[in-house]
Amino acid sequence: MIDQLDNLPALVPDILLQILETGSVTKAANSLKVSQPAVSKAIKTAERQLGLELVRRECRPLTLTREGQLIAEYAKHSQKEKEKLIQKLRQATKEGGGRVKIASFGASATTHILPRFISNLKKVKPLINVEVLEFNDEQALLALKEGQVDFAIIVDKEYPDLDIIPIVTDRLVALVNTEDPLANALQLSAYDLCQRDFILTKGGSAPLVEEWFKRSSTHIVAKHKALQLTSILAMIRANLGVSIVAELSIPQLHNDVNVIPLTPEYPRHICVAKLHGGFASNSAKLTWQYFKEFAARK
Repeated sequence: MIDQLDNLPALVPDILLQILETGSVTKAANSLKVSQPAVSKAIKTAERQLGLELVRRECRPLTLTREGQLIAEYAKHSQKEKEKLIQKLRQATKEGGGRVKIASFGASATTHILPRFISNLKKVKPLINVEVLEFNDEQALLALKEGQVDFAIIVDKEYPDLDIIPIVTDRLVALVNTEDPLANALQLSAYDLCQRDFILTKGGSAPLVEEWFKRSSTHIVAKHKALQLTSILAMIRANLGVSIVAELSIPQLHNDVNVIPLTPEYPRHICVAKLHGGFASNSAKLTWQYFKEFAARK
């Protein structure tokens, strides 16, 4: 019966493929390393279960019926898929082939950290395909915890459910128009910045900026708020105020805007994080190992 296909002798598809290619039961048996009687018995069992003839025995060399050819083609397709699977597994084992997703929280990570990391990783593991997804801090952490990504670039805090590798230390700095008298200062305090209209970033650094003012016993009232750093720079160039951002987020070219250290300094440690436990793939495991090497060279 056709509905008993799963009960066919396991070797039948491969036997029929060998007969299709060699025209001989003997050659099929030798190729599969089984006895000729076992091959003949398997074919007869399959024919009886299916109620179909699979081999045209009157022909020399042997040929298959159309139904036998269908099963042989199935075996050929299965072999090709098996070869593809073996190749992918071999690549994953030896070369780390596969996709790795990393959540990035903004310009500091996406602009200054990940490009260099990915470029170096490609040199040693060219088959690892890294996909970067940019979020804000909270969204990056959520994407990691929900399993949407393998790793997340985050600011170091106490995360009992995460494994963390510190990558680089960033710091908050002030941005001031070059024509502002504050532009010549070696450092700027919370008191200094409160004398100007303040542009508060709505990016990932916002909680850190507010915390810095709080540590200085100062409450800042933002005159303007902006999400994009390009908007903040444009507003400063237009003399609409001053701002504080993470230093690594600042582009190399920032004409008419001075970057000035804060006092007291407010460093932040940027890390790569993963969930406790194992990895979703071998490529993710190899990427994590390379993150460790990358951090050790810093």
